[in-house]
Amino acid sequence: MSHARSINSITLPRDEAAAAPLEKFRSGATTDFPVYINRGGIYECFCESGHAWTSSDLENLIKDGHAVVFYHTADSAKFDAYAQIAELPSVDTSLAPVARIINITDELTKMLYDQPMTSAAFAKGEEVARHMVTCIEEDRTCVAALGKLAHHHWYTYYHSARVASYALAIAMEMGLTSRDKLEEMAIGCLFHDIGKSRINIDILNKNGPLSPTEWEQIRKHPELGGEIVAASLLAVVPREIILHHHERLDGKGYPHHLTAASILQEVRIASFADTFDALTTNRPYQPGRSKFEALDMIRHKFLEQLDRDCYKAMVLIFKRAGT
Repeated sequence: MSHARSINSITLPRDEAAAAPLEKFRSGATTDFPVYINRGGIYECFCESGHAWTSSDLENLIKDGHAVVFYHTADSAKFDAYAQIAELPSVDTSLAPVARIINITDELTKMLYDQPMTSAAFAKGEEVARHMVTCIEEDRTCVAALGKLAHHHWYTYYHSARVASYALAIAMEMGLTSRDKLEEMAIGCLFHDIGKSRINIDILNKNGPLSPTEWEQIRKHPELGGEIVAASLLAVVPREIILHHHERLDGKGYPHHLTAASILQEVRIASFADTFDALTTNRPYQPGRSKFEALDMIRHKFLEQLDRDCYKAMVLIFKRAGT
């Protein structure tokens, strides 16, 4: 008797089938395209778009002799994106938190902005978020080590991962303990700038002050990010972080000029982490500041816009870390 699950009513024409080795598919990864198996020359649908693969899926396909599966040639770009994400190495959980947080951050740089926002990308983001929460639960002061990545010229890549790490450390310092909430906040931070993938790279990397027109484009990225994740299964908190991480408590943020009462705590934390990271890293138009200089600037210039409890938490984290 066959072990493989298949949807016999859906088939694929032979001349529209592209082959893929089963070894390309990973347990825990999600495919956002249908996958087919060959039964006597008939390409039957094994799983539809949005399927999260399990070890049982893979084992049963192997038992049934399916070393190769198939996808529609029209889905070649989706398969290529899936394959690249699926081949990313797993986080090395044997590392101490200080080394592991850098390992996790490096991992993320290979995924965000280089890949379309497919189901596989979001699933990988969830996996990274889980590892981040575990790492920072073990030692929230490990985020002090992220300064080692702060001067890499690929600012946008590392920025989202650092923001997620800082936000988690702040949240835990403030007493947030719900793992589900922490993971949701991490996912939101990991994807908070995804709207920038739709902005001209020359604007993002401009070496000098932006013109008013260019600033107008940059300020669209939260809403563009909201559009990108509109059809995803992201929860409310990550959606709010993506859309509102540039809102400010004094109502002078964007895109909706929200005031303090309308901004979720998780968004406040993400906004603080985003601002702190922006101040401490080299960018095309400004040099990075030290952690002390950034916190001092926030205290004297931005504290009416940002959450004071986040500021206090960050000070305590770095004080405990001895930096």
